[in-house]
Amino acid sequence: MADKFRQDGHQAQNAAVLLKVAQTMAKLGIAPFPRNYELFYDALCRQNAALTRDVASLGAEPAQSRLDEVGIKHHLPGFAAIATENIRTDAAQTISAINHGLNNSIAKKEAFAALLRQFISRLETDPVAGMSDFADDAGRLRDAVTAFEREERALAVSMNETIAELGGIVSDIEIMRKASTRDPVTGLGNRIAFSAKLAALYDDGNAAGPAALALVTVEGLRGLSESHGAATAEKVLKKLAPVFRKSVKKNDFVARIGADEFAFVFHDVSADNAEAIAQRIRASVEAVEITLPNRTFTSETLSISTGIAMALTASSSTDLFTQAELALHAVRAGGRPGVLVFSAAIGSRATKTYSPHAA
Repeated sequence: MADKFRQDGHQAQNAAVLLKVAQTMAKLGIAPFPRNYELFYDALCRQNAALTRDVASLGAEPAQSRLDEVGIKHHLPGFAAIATENIRTDAAQTISAINHGLNNSIAKKEAFAALLRQFISRLETDPVAGMSDFADDAGRLRDAVTAFEREERALAVSMNETIAELGGIVSDIEIMRKASTRDPVTGLGNRIAFSAKLAALYDDGNAAGPAALALVTVEGLRGLSESHGAATAEKVLKKLAPVFRKSVKKNDFVARIGADEFAFVFHDVSADNAEAIAQRIRASVEAVEITLPNRTFTSETLSISTGIAMALTASSSTDLFTQAELALHAVRAGGRPGVLVFSAAIGSRATKTYSPHAA
């Protein structure tokens, strides 16, 4: 019953936040596009002072292009498609400029080569030409050489500038790629990155090796959000992110896949290894002291519940995710934080009303 009350409270809070965002957008005459909801949610509910200032400076009824500029500037995932299109356009224009410059340079080289061949032919066919004629031809050739050198230097400068511009485009592409696969609060991977990682475990239809998937719920985080606001919950998430990052090996993976949900992929581990790692992460989380608003001299702690599944015992990425989710569900049903590895017994106890979510 307590869980139901917490869930109802969380849903009510989410509804209130969405209503606030919708009312603000309607008041300012903002089109109800999904990316605009993301922009105003981040501006109103997340602690990003720079984004909040940029959105406030737009005023009433801003053009969609200005909203898009702000979203792209702050690397919001919802604006990645527009940023990608802008990058594609810039790249096409840059390549077109390169092509034009090279074609122009080739044409001038061919003209210079023709002039040089004409001069050589004149020398070969008329060895006794007058000095004045020779001097005139030599002067024209000298002028052509001077112009050719000047054009080549200009082309070199232009090419260097273009290379720098292309480097900037590559950098922009990488920034947007990261933005589309990174959780904006924690900097960890997001659900998109997690889905790609999970699918890669079964690239050829079989598990790539002895890997484990651990699904984690941060117990108490939703309660903090409901009692003290989303900003407090985000501060906690930012404290937990480095704890999670430091708890895994370099080739392992961690992502935030929900409000209080995380996923870990451990490579080259047995079930016992994975359980031990999860227990260490749990201890690290419980050691983090959370200072709450207006409670300077007291602090709270959180814990985690973890469900683990092994890649070699699952038939696919979806099956692996389902097994880990069933194990997590079994842990949480017990009412206390803990760690549990999926087993056939857990699968057989799964209730008909339980609906696992596909990754």
